[in-house]
Amino acid sequence: MRKILLTLILTFQIGILVAQKNQSELIIGTWRFEKECDLRTDKEKSEFVKPDIDPIETENGTGYADRTFKENGEFEFYYNLNYTDIGTYRIENNKLIIERRLSKEKAESRKEAVEWHLKRNLMEKKNDGFYYFKPLELDLKSVSEKRIEFGTEKRYTIWKRIK
Repeated sequence: MRKILLTLILTFQIGILVAQKNQSELIIGTWRFEKECDLRTDKEKSEFVKPDIDPIETENGTGYADRTFKENGEFEFYYNLNYTDIGTYRIENNKLIIERRLSKEKAESRKEAVEWHLKRNLMEKKNDGFYYFKPLELDLKSVSEKRIEFGTEKRYTIWKRIK
């Protein structure tokens, strides 16, 4: 009985690792925001207030950065010629974990802001010498060759592959 149970657990763990590897391989490429889906009722929708944020202007006209995920675990979010985010990503337990990295030039020019973030544990300096913001976790609803869905069953965004 124990052997069967251990075999089942091992098989399940291998299946999880294979699925995560497949997700990691499928996510490589450049993705563009397509649409947001909200399947909650009107009553539920009214309980959530969208924050009043001054959005970054994007060249693609969607208001969302084009997201490029590379094979080496690096990413680039391209908003426009003057604004990009870079960093590292990984997939764990059906979550895309994004760690935005501050370039060394920006860190040098904004020392006070970096110190403020470090004191509040919103940023950390890693062994590679770069400063990283706290990781952002996005739920992966589904990943295929042409489409990614981030979010929950009732509220999610759809992204399409452009490269």
